[in-house]
Amino acid sequence: MLHDQAVSEPASAPSESPANAVGRTAGELRRRILLGRYPVGSSLPGERDLSAELSVSRLTLRAALRHLESEGLVRPVHGSGTRVLDARETGGLDLFGHLASLLLSGQPVPGGLSVFAGLMELRRAVAVEAVGLATERASATELAEMRAHVAGLAQKSSDAHAFMVHDLHFARMIVRATKNLAFELLFNSVVRTVEGQAGIELAFFANATATIAVYGRLLDRMEARDAERARQTAARLLYRLDRTTTDALEQVLSAMPPPPASEPPKAPARKPSAKKTPTKKTKRSR
Repeated sequence: MLHDQAVSEPASAPSESPANAVGRTAGELRRRILLGRYPVGSSLPGERDLSAELSVSRLTLRAALRHLESEGLVRPVHGSGTRVLDARETGGLDLFGHLASLLLSGQPVPGGLSVFAGLMELRRAVAVEAVGLATERASATELAEMRAHVAGLAQKSSDAHAFMVHDLHFARMIVRATKNLAFELLFNSVVRTVEGQAGIELAFFANATATIAVYGRLLDRMEARDAERARQTAARLLYRLDRTTTDALEQVLSAMPPPPASEPPKAPARKPSAKKTPTKKTKRSR
């Protein structure tokens, strides 16, 4: 009978959209996996227990798990639940952004600042060749626009987010000047990695003055149309810049208070429903 049917699982609060509930749940599970609470090769808790712990319905939990599966973090195994995968073998570049965000919030990310060091090393390898190709292929107009953009970058040195946005745009200008679609598509992956990650602008802003100076010297080489010296300068200056940026980040992170013991994020509080006043039924006279 319908009136005897019991609700056996929690549901997301009505004030939270399904998409937000899925995103919140996926974010918490991702955090636990990346911080090692659910080690590689282990199985996640069962659906019933996990949905109750996270205060979401099992439908929401399944949608969140599908999202993490698309990121290469988990995989359903028939008869064994959901298995945690080794992200080094199955993950994508976008996980760097999540790791960096956790690190900058003071979380004990395995590897610590080596996460940033790896991303900077990749950026440096790509940037050196991109600078060389752009030196050979950029038009005079493109170089002039880059020079003007770097001049404008100095005006953003008091706003961390604005500086990050303009820094990324300068990198895009160089990549576009290579006239190489593969470089542009790879750069799009890097941008998606960092955009939307809370606190990651700190990595761009920690050494803003030195960054602007390096860009100016790179443009000197590019405007001289000496591609080989531009590559050499880019390799040397970007290496120094990355070292000083890592040192600055280490000082900032060491000054942060330790993060409080984390708890599963709770769904938005339900709004109290208005109590209905019972109405008295009047007996009809026969």
